[in-house]
Amino acid sequence: MELPVSRHLLWMLLLFLSALLSLPCAVKSGDAEALVTLKSGIDVSNSLPWRGGAGVCNWKGVKECMNGRVTKLVLEHLNLTGVLDHNALNQLDQLRVLSFKGNSLSAQIPDLSGLFNLKSLFLNDNNFSGDFPASISSLHRLKVVDLSGNQISGQIPVSLVRLSRLYVLYLQDNRLRGTIPPLNQNGLRFFNVSNNQLSGEIPVTPTLVRFNASSFSVNLNLCGEQLHNPCGSSGFRVSTRNESSQLSGVQVIVVLFEPREVDEDNCREPGRVCGAVGLRVLVMDGLPEAEEAGGGGLEEQGSSGSGHRGREYCDGDWHWQGM
Repeated sequence: MELPVSRHLLWMLLLFLSALLSLPCAVKSGDAEALVTLKSGIDVSNSLPWRGGAGVCNWKGVKECMNGRVTKLVLEHLNLTGVLDHNALNQLDQLRVLSFKGNSLSAQIPDLSGLFNLKSLFLNDNNFSGDFPASISSLHRLKVVDLSGNQISGQIPVSLVRLSRLYVLYLQDNRLRGTIPPLNQNGLRFFNVSNNQLSGEIPVTPTLVRFNASSFSVNLNLCGEQLHNPCGSSGFRVSTRNESSQLSGVQVIVVLFEPREVDEDNCREPGRVCGAVGLRVLVMDGLPEAEEAGGGGLEEQGSSGSGHRGREYCDGDWHWQGM
């Protein structure tokens, strides 16, 4: 009879262990302690009345919980300063939404690789600096990333192409350098990298061609189809943008074309450099004679009309011709 009793006790023990493991995560959660530690480094003005103990799901800024674990933390416009504690933040591994928008947090964005459930990250409008947080690329569930309005430098990591669920990527108003990765996520619908220090050609991917010039503007060394500013390989850079100016109350639109080959017989002396650039002038109103920088003038075209003139360059001298 001892064997059946032993089996009975074994089954009772297994049931007890199963019950322990199925208890809500709050029993084993360290979210409250993690939040208090996080607060100690960023809440000098005591905007967050957090205290250790139970009831973390009712704390200010904790918007959602699941099984006693914090899943949505929104701490926006609370005058938070200082540096985010890496260890405390990564203990909140059930977070789906994290927002520190509109504070004055500084230093480099910490490694966030422990937040593997994160779907939305809002760190915009702070004072974060340093390189782009490469750990973001490992958070494969991310859909929304907003790091705009900081002082983040370095390059945008190519590894962002691995975020297959990405829906929003806002990186504008930073100090990012280098080129734009060939992002091609089908779901990417909102994208902005304007007002940085990016350079090179914008990748012509089916995703990036959907966005207009405003998503890429104020990056002086950036060029590409999306900016209507093709990247020239040499010589004069081709510009298909109309550049307008006001001369004596009259609007003049100037468009530069590609360099044209010129008959070198016009420059017979050895060592002279010859080339030409086309100049199209569209006169929107009566145009008085206006001096071109470097000499020469544009003849009046009347109340409305257009004139095509070319100028030939030989060893520093410009010669106007009809085109």
